[in-house]
Amino acid sequence: MSKYKWDELISLNDRSKAWNSQLSCIAHIDMNAFYSQVDQVRYGFSKDDPVVSVQWSSIIAVSYAARKYGISRMDTLESARAKCKTLKAVHTATFKKGENFWKSTPLGEFPSPFDHKVSLDPYRREGRKILSILQSHCDLVQKASVDEAFLDLGRIVYDVILGKSSFLELSNEQNNMLQEVRDLLSGEHFSRDDNLPEINKKVNEHFKPIGNIIKEKNSEESPTISDWDELIIVIGSMITDKIRADIFAKTSYFTSCGVSNNKSLSKIASDFKKPDTQTIIFNKSIDAFLDNGHFEVTDFWTLGGNKGKEVMDILECPKFDNHSNQYIRETWADVESLSARMKERYADLSIFQKFTFNIKDCDALSEKIYKLVRGMWKEPINPRPLVKSMMANKNMRGEACKNLEDCQSWLKVFAAELEMRISELQDEYNKILVPKTISVALRSENRSTVHSKSRPFIINSTDMSKEQFYELIYNSAVVLMKELDSVYKDVVYPLSGLMLTLSNFEIIGKGSTIVDMFKAPKKKGHDDEMIKLEPVVKITKKQPELKFFTKRKDDDPVKQSENKCSECNLLFHQTGAYIEHMDYHYALSLSKKLNGESDEFEKLKKQSKKKTNKPGIASFFKKKD
Repeated sequence: MSKYKWDELISLNDRSKAWNSQLSCIAHIDMNAFYSQVDQVRYGFSKDDPVVSVQWSSIIAVSYAARKYGISRMDTLESARAKCKTLKAVHTATFKKGENFWKSTPLGEFPSPFDHKVSLDPYRREGRKILSILQSHCDLVQKASVDEAFLDLGRIVYDVILGKSSFLELSNEQNNMLQEVRDLLSGEHFSRDDNLPEINKKVNEHFKPIGNIIKEKNSEESPTISDWDELIIVIGSMITDKIRADIFAKTSYFTSCGVSNNKSLSKIASDFKKPDTQTIIFNKSIDAFLDNGHFEVTDFWTLGGNKGKEVMDILECPKFDNHSNQYIRETWADVESLSARMKERYADLSIFQKFTFNIKDCDALSEKIYKLVRGMWKEPINPRPLVKSMMANKNMRGEACKNLEDCQSWLKVFAAELEMRISELQDEYNKILVPKTISVALRSENRSTVHSKSRPFIINSTDMSKEQFYELIYNSAVVLMKELDSVYKDVVYPLSGLMLTLSNFEIIGKGSTIVDMFKAPKKKGHDDEMIKLEPVVKITKKQPELKFFTKRKDDDPVKQSENKCSECNLLFHQTGAYIEHMDYHYALSLSKKLNGESDEFEKLKKQSKKKTNKPGIASFFKKKD
């Protein structure tokens, strides 16, 4: 008999349970050098043409053909051309100052950053095409970024096993291998708590994994199918191979893929053998895969950046040999001992340095690390769009923005960009996205001070055209910009940075009315009530505070007092104020990813709070004496 139960197999047919089944089958599909691939196809180059995608004078993506010449994103355009005389350098699409539409850049031309802003819409558009293909094959897809996604293959695998799917054309021999299970299921001659029947030993003759299969530790032989978890992963590899072939047929884009029983493993598996390869990980090969000398704790999807580095420092992991996963797994045999060590070291080190997490988080983080290094960490596939804020911004050069008129010209660009992105998401998820707050922020010439102003974003109808929505964003932004200009025009121009943010998104289904957007959530014992918006108070030098936040009649002042920003250490006594403030941080982070913003803006913003008493976003949220 198999060590797995019928319940584990049947759970694959349940979207809410499949990810947590011991027989789960999760795939991660990643586009290879996506930006360069898009530019290759868009400009008619072949796969073998060396292509780099350029933003101003910086290389932001390098095709695999160009990498063969030793070119990387660290190269300048000049040094890259010196390495490869046949290099194809493609500049990103751009908006021109004062225009509300983007244009592709003709090959060989390089627009000026003084009067242009980068547009990522061509890449997002192609990313939507890929997502649409994935969704046409799989009923549960999570978009991880513009060029990657997770797929829960549970229902497809389940239907293939039961013979209900035409997705894979199985041979007579393959169908015969599965017939025993089909007969039992159709006849209901089983209990969910019973073990599945033993895998037929001949299954290895008829089911072959497609891709790079990881060998077991201390073995030179490729692993064979010995139980249902392995058969399901093999079927999953057959499914992803077909999906990837369809992507190539429809778009000419190559992909890499990882197939395993959870998201974390699948993600690093798809990165393992690029380009155009998929890697298959059986449960019995997990340790061998994680200990192959290519991965650190920081390579896991959820532990990249500073947090992963901090974990390695706290646990005193060996450096520069890519064996931190094995070290943690072999040093701490249980979660309790790992957590105890985390807390002990945290207490010692926090005296000298600041961490991205608190000591109270050590228990949860220890459990996560314990499971990650053993390939046991599981998370559900979440298809819901997580939209909190959207930002459009630009780092200005020279006198690109020297007065109010210039600001208005750039706000046209920003409003157009935000309208496009919101419209794209609405089409992608078949939902209406309604921002409730609009903010404008500007950075002074000396880069030392950031000034901001916000107000409610009032929409009278959800049935407006894209042009009307653009005009609403632009006109609302201009109102805020004029108010900022009236206060700060003598001290900020020419600007070094300008930013437009839409936040506090409401996600509603199509067919809903405008009334639905402003309904307060139901509470037990209360009828629905409408949210009341307090009037906006204009910024003045004497009164910098804004009063625009949403307020409920039954707001709990005790709960509200617990709203404290970990970034700024500011305390908020209104929940609406706290939410908007956290959305502001989220928007800054999003902008860095999409527009190449450095940490400088945020750092200077914090510094400016200490150096100036002029009204800024922090002062809006501070409680008045």
